[in-house]
Amino acid sequence: MQIYFLVVFTHLLAGLVLSSHFLEEKIESFASCTTLLNNNRFKLVLGVVTVLSALFTLLKVSPSDVLVIGDLLPAVSGFLLGGYLVLSFFYDNLEENRSWMKSYVDILEDRGHIAGIIAIIIGILHFLVPSALIL
Repeated sequence: MQIYFLVVFTHLLAGLVLSSHFLEEKIESFASCTTLLNNNRFKLVLGVVTVLSALFTLLKVSPSDVLVIGDLLPAVSGFLLGGYLVLSFFYDNLEENRSWMKSYVDILEDRGHIAGIIAIIIGILHFLVPSALIL
């Protein structure tokens, strides 16, 4: 139950981090949250917690779950979101020979609002319909 809550909560927070600039333009009162959401240490801690919750989601087995496939979408999106948040902390120190890491962070910096909204939707759907096959 705790892992379930952690997956939903981290998806909502990571989605808000990724779409913070977009939401700040659309919602005036959201600007006060943007400073916390764009803090590098906050992103690092959230990224590590998101990756760990995605890992434990795959490892968690309950009698009513389908093995691995039961929480596939939240686990995969958790790995992708958490990976971005951790890599964005180390973005300035990334070497050029690992260009896939820089390009991954750059893509999510440019189009992060789309991934953020999708992460928020995954978190909400996972909360509302936890017994769905891939949620």
